[in-house]
Amino acid sequence: MILTVGDSFTYGSELKNPKQAWPYLLGKDVVNLAVPGASNDYIFRTTIGYLHKNTVDAVIVAWTTPNRLEINGYQHTPNTSPGLFKDWDEEWARQKLATQMIALDKFLDMPHYFCTTWDEPINLKCYIGRLVEWCYESPKGPNGHPLEEGHQKIANEISKYI
Repeated sequence: MILTVGDSFTYGSELKNPKQAWPYLLGKDVVNLAVPGASNDYIFRTTIGYLHKNTVDAVIVAWTTPNRLEINGYQHTPNTSPGLFKDWDEEWARQKLATQMIALDKFLDMPHYFCTTWDEPINLKCYIGRLVEWCYESPKGPNGHPLEEGHQKIANEISKYI
């Protein structure tokens, strides 16, 4: 069983069927806890919370941009809650994300792989790449999410590691 957690790219936004998203194309049993608009707060909290109650063989975390927050269980982005981001501190957000990545890397005691949706590479052994690079030339939906071909390309890249 593989646990996947991420944002809309991992959820399968803009696909006719989200079960066609890359986690389900890995050829393994998958629990996909991705949520459109998910923040790294959600990704961090949900991964740890799930693993406190469940056992998996591997974890794949697709971190999102640091410009998202979870407050009281609600996901906030600059598009959905512009007032929260009026005086946004980009450096603080990047440092918080780095702390979450390091902490989760240390917490996970099974094979695990980190990728990012948008942001630059991270300096951890478990880092395997960027989703947007793997599906760059593939068709996208009106909101910029990869469609079936892009999800297959992402799954093909991740399959090289698991």
